[in-house]
Amino acid sequence: MKRVLIVEDCHIQSTVVKKMLESEAYTVTGVCRSGEEVFEQLKVDVPDIILMDIFINGDINGIETMKTVRQVHSTPVIFITALTKSELHDEALSMNPSDLLTKPISKAELLNSIDKLLDPVVEA
Repeated sequence: MKRVLIVEDCHIQSTVVKKMLESEAYTVTGVCRSGEEVFEQLKVDVPDIILMDIFINGDINGIETMKTVRQVHSTPVIFITALTKSELHDEALSMNPSDLLTKPISKAELLNSIDKLLDPVVEA
């Protein structure tokens, strides 16, 4: 079973993503609203993948949260953002996330992104 941590401060958005995942038998290990919550969650349970919004509650944004997470864990991170072109969008891309999806995201787009990271095709 694929285990996913959602980092999203918008309750509606996190609920929609959670339902998308659970309807396809993914396990959502938690929903965090801030970077600080992510750090606490990762002390208890490390997921297979993290879905991270760039703008989240707390003192640090999703980009800074990812930088800190990567110092300790190799868990793939997919940024999910409403940004298309801005300094933060470019900064997020410079962090080499596993993927970057632009809101609104479709269920197919989300599942495809996760599956290609967690179930890579082995070439002969």
